[in-house]
Amino acid sequence: MGKITVNVHRSRGSYTVVLKWAMIVLGVLFLLMGIIFSRSFLLPCFFMAALYFWYDANIRRDYEYVLVDGVLTVTVIKGGSRRLTEHSIKMCDVIAFAEHDDDAVAPYRKGGSEAKIRKYDYTSYDESEPYWTMIATEDGRKVKLLLDPGQEMINEVRRRLRMH
Repeated sequence: MGKITVNVHRSRGSYTVVLKWAMIVLGVLFLLMGIIFSRSFLLPCFFMAALYFWYDANIRRDYEYVLVDGVLTVTVIKGGSRRLTEHSIKMCDVIAFAEHDDDAVAPYRKGGSEAKIRKYDYTSYDESEPYWTMIATEDGRKVKLLLDPGQEMINEVRRRLRMH
C-alpha cells in the first residue's frame, strides 16, 4: 500500500470568538484612552494587539496523520504554517487500536488498570466524527493517541496489525 494522508482541522471553541472580541474591544479602548487622555495608554494598546496576533496564530491547530510503510507519523500544524512532527510510530509497536469506547482500550481509560500513560489528543473535537484510540510503545514508554483517522487509514492500520 502507498502513502495514506489524513488532514484534521481542530474546531475552535466558542470561547475563542468571545476572547478575540474582548481583545479587540480592549485594544480599541486603550487606543482611544491614549489619544484622549494620556499616551501612557498606548503601551497597553500595543501589548493587546501583539497578544491578539500571537493568540490568533497559535490557537489554529491542524493535524496530519501519514501512514507510509507501516510507520504512522503525526504532525501538528500551528497557525497554518509551522509544522512539528510529534510522533512516529511503527505498526509493530502498536498495542491496541480501537474506537474510544471499545473494550480493547478499556484498561487505558481513566480509572483503568493501565491509566497512568501519557495521552495525546489529535482529534478535531467534531461530535459527528468518531475518534479512535491507539495505544503504542514509543521510545520505551506507552503512549495513548486519540485520532480521527478516516476509513482508509483505519482499514490499513487494522490490516497491518493482523500481519504482526
